[in-house]
Amino acid sequence: MLDFRTYRPWNGEWCRGATLAAALVLCLAGSPLAAEGQAPLPEPPAETALLLSSGDKLTMVVFGQTDLTGEYVVDAVGDLNLPLVGRVRVAGLSPEQAETLVRTRLNDGYLRSATVSLRLSEMKPVYVLGEVRSPGSYTYRYGLTVLGAVALAGGGRVGDRSITELKGEVLAARERLRGLELARLAQRARQLRLEAQRDGRTSFVSDELIGPEASALLRGEQEIFSLQRESERSEVGLLRQQVERLETERAALSQQRALIEEQVKLTEAQVRNYARLTDNGHGLQTIMVDRQRENARVRAELARIDADLARNGTATGELTLRQRDTENGHRRRVVADLQATRQQLLETEASLPIARDLLESRARRLAASDGGTEATGWSVEVTRTLRDRAVTFKAALTSVLLPGDVVQVSPAKAGAGEAPAPARDGAAAPGPVSQAAPALRSAVQTP
Repeated sequence: MLDFRTYRPWNGEWCRGATLAAALVLCLAGSPLAAEGQAPLPEPPAETALLLSSGDKLTMVVFGQTDLTGEYVVDAVGDLNLPLVGRVRVAGLSPEQAETLVRTRLNDGYLRSATVSLRLSEMKPVYVLGEVRSPGSYTYRYGLTVLGAVALAGGGRVGDRSITELKGEVLAARERLRGLELARLAQRARQLRLEAQRDGRTSFVSDELIGPEASALLRGEQEIFSLQRESERSEVGLLRQQVERLETERAALSQQRALIEEQVKLTEAQVRNYARLTDNGHGLQTIMVDRQRENARVRAELARIDADLARNGTATGELTLRQRDTENGHRRRVVADLQATRQQLLETEASLPIARDLLESRARRLAASDGGTEATGWSVEVTRTLRDRAVTFKAALTSVLLPGDVVQVSPAKAGAGEAPAPARDGAAAPGPVSQAAPALRSAVQTP
């Protein structure tokens, strides 16, 4: 934690003997950012800048002990893993304090009068992110400021991009967002239509989709619904009519079979009676043959009728199966389309927030490049680890950085603490221009 009792304000003077609130007021009064509504970063005491933390690389020399001499890195928990003594907690200590601690641990039963030299051989780099030409990590040098770090990263704005290109990106992002919104309306209308088809309803309405565009989409889906419903009814109706015709034909064949079966019985009776006459010598053999021939013809007709009935039953079954397959096929297609539409709707709804953020980011970049009104200047934030605790705060261009600091440069929104009013074309209303923005652009832009 920083000691709020002693600060060095930006004018180089020290604030001593003040309370926390008074110290903040006095120190901020001298800051050039006080007029801009940003909290300046007080320069930390000298000893704070030399405290060790995770990631620092140390060179340790133990006189006469080559096995102990070498380079060591402070691990994630703030320890040095040393031979003989094991882990030594050095996080939050200065290199001199760490050297004394290591010497004490070595003299505690391991060595006698050990001579130890411990120095910081490599400090953690600083990281510059956001609206710079070359985001990345850069080697720390004592006295490095935010302005110097941004200069190392190539400048605080994308200077090689023209205003026309930035405006094109804003228009493309706005068009992308508009397309996603229309796609969501279309997918939702299609979902309502498919759900109505799946449930077998004759129509569908929606109270959630309002407006001229939604109404047009609903009318189009209603037309598709009517056409597909009529097509399905027509296809299934034709198959049903064929099944009914076959059933009528089967009834007629059954009646014919009953009549022919009666004829078979009559001819068989005639054959039996004339056979008795022939056996008694009262009948002619030729007439007997005619009777048998007639009986055989009638039996053949009965067999033909049975074959027609069998073919009729087979055709009826096939058509009934086709009718069911047609109905089930339409239902399966509707369910598959409904599932695909739901998946597309989920993807579209997931993409909408990203598209909105992209549009807002590009609009702020355009405004920060003096090409629009959605932002006012640049905002610089520094994330610093103090005693294993990360703290993020606003910083000025002259703020002194420490090893491991993460500098985030981004366009600042309009107004201090209030959201800009939306304009008719979706852009934010103009706001006061920050004084830090032109300074940052002119000071760090690469020629």
